Formats: sequence, structure tokens, C-alpha cells
Amino acid sequence: MAFASQQDGFTLMEVLVALLLLTIGLLGVANLTIGVIKGNSYSKNVTTATVVAQQQIEQAQRLGYTNSNSLAGSATVSMGGTSFTRTTAVTNGSPGPNMKAVSVQVFWNPGNNSVSLNTIISQ
Repeated sequence: MAFASQQDGFTLMEVLVALLLLTIGLLGVANLTIGVIKGNSYSKNVTTATVVAQQQIEQAQRLGYTNSNSLAGSATVSMGGTSFTRTTAVTNGSPGPNMKAVSVQVFWNPGNNSVSLNTIISQ
């Protein structure tokens, strides 16, 4: 009577290879998740900086041609846990007579991130 050597289950090598493939896949997903989180943070800051700049542009339009020079200068605005530096420049006589160009730039850290908005106010 011969006994058949039949083994059920996985060998140690098969388990180690399966764990290696699973680890590589999970590390890829983790790296992708980190990239998505950074992208969302950057997008949030761009949107917030655009709102800060748009508020200044709207203020210039409300003040009109004669009073818009009072907006020129820099200010720091904190929104959503981030500090934004807003710089407003008003150029008289640009692009033509009886016109003013209003340029608003908003910077934030980390890095050299900025948003710029421009408008023209006429008399």
C-alpha cells in the first residue's frame, strides 16, 4: 500500500511573494494619496488667494476712479490658517488718459506661490 504525498496550502515562498506584491501595491496607493492631499491643499490656497485679490478688485471698483489710489500698498490677510500678503498697485493714466490700472498680487508660503488680478477703472 503506497501513501500518496499530498500537501494542501501555500509554501513559504508563495506567501512571501504575495506579501511583497501587496506591499508594493499599498505603497503606491499611499504615495498617490499623499499627492492628492498636497494637490488639494494647493488648490485651496489658490482659491483663497483669488478671493482675497477679488475682494480688493471689487473694493477698487466700488471706490471708483477718484478714490482708488487709497488702496495702493500691502496688507497681510489670514484665511483658513494661511497668511496671504496682498500688494495693490494703482497706475494713473494707464493704459490711456482718464484711466487707472489696478493690479493686485497675492502671495503665500511655502514657496513662491502667487495670484494676480488686474482691472482698469475709467473716469
